[in-house]
Amino acid sequence: MKSFLSSARGLGVPLSLGNTYQESPVKPSSLLVALVLVSACSKVKEINKRTQSMERATEQVSNTTEDLRETTTVMYQQERSREAEATREEKFQILMDDEAELGGRLTAAGVYLQSFEFQLWAGNESFDDQRALERFYLDAVNEFTRRSADLFEKINLRRMSTVRKDKMELSFYALAASLHLNHAFQEEQARKTGRPLVSMYSLIKNALKKEKDRRPLLAHEEVLLTGINKEIMTEFLKARVDILSAFALKNLTDQNDLTLTQRAKALIFRITGGRLGEIDLPEVYQETNAATRTFITRNLDSAVETRQYLRTVSVEKKLERTLESAFKSIDLNESRTAPPAIDQRRQEIRKLIDLLVE
Repeated sequence: MKSFLSSARGLGVPLSLGNTYQESPVKPSSLLVALVLVSACSKVKEINKRTQSMERATEQVSNTTEDLRETTTVMYQQERSREAEATREEKFQILMDDEAELGGRLTAAGVYLQSFEFQLWAGNESFDDQRALERFYLDAVNEFTRRSADLFEKINLRRMSTVRKDKMELSFYALAASLHLNHAFQEEQARKTGRPLVSMYSLIKNALKKEKDRRPLLAHEEVLLTGINKEIMTEFLKARVDILSAFALKNLTDQNDLTLTQRAKALIFRITGGRLGEIDLPEVYQETNAATRTFITRNLDSAVETRQYLRTVSVEKKLERTLESAFKSIDLNESRTAPPAIDQRRQEIRKLIDLLVE
């Protein structure tokens, strides 16, 4: 009790004891401390309330952001698939059109082959993981083999030639020439990450080589080699050798400048099915510029690479007979000119031609 009274006096609280009344004066400093304490407690409670409110708001924002991120990802994937599919549909219709010429077919084939989703794979682990990539490969080869089968039914392999102007043959050649193309997005990703570039060409080659080596096949590789698909894929590679060689030949010669003798020999060649005569075209190597010679070399090199690859899977490919005869007649003007300096580009082209016709 005494202790309590002492404490009360210290705070300036009035005390009553019996009939005696004594008033203790209130110190201003003590009242100020009490008010500060009350105010501080109130502020702490308010801060706690605000903190809890902010935590709830932050959690809501976090959840909303995550939901938004997931929604955006789903929308991106859906839109990417939709646009890529629409592009492929549009371009393949051009390939099946009877009116388009080779240039239009080549352009359409290039865009078509670059529009498969594996070409647009970002490598993002949140949605574009390795499993998604394998699915993209499978979707791509399923579509490509089915559409190629439709086109394959419309061509005659025995008569097929780069000289003919059959529209479906031109489309087959256009696809064959464009198999190696990669979308710019994949090229940029490869530059940043070091991942290897993948094209329809590399998918076909890998499948054929793994089968040859008796190694297990992935799902998309099995599709490429199932039934007639294997024959179609092999014929694409054969056609690739011919069409790339034809591109090079066109820039090495000028068919508009044929002499009467050259025309006669070409006519005999065609009439006899190549048993007599020859294809001897006027050469223009000396008149070509550096860019043209680079283009010629690049196409010949790609044709040789494909031909040599076919040998590794036990497939022999000879140039189409018209092309073979024309290349055998080419001497790159060597018999008519004697340049003082060695032309290394000429030698490179000469070597590639020899590899094609051996």
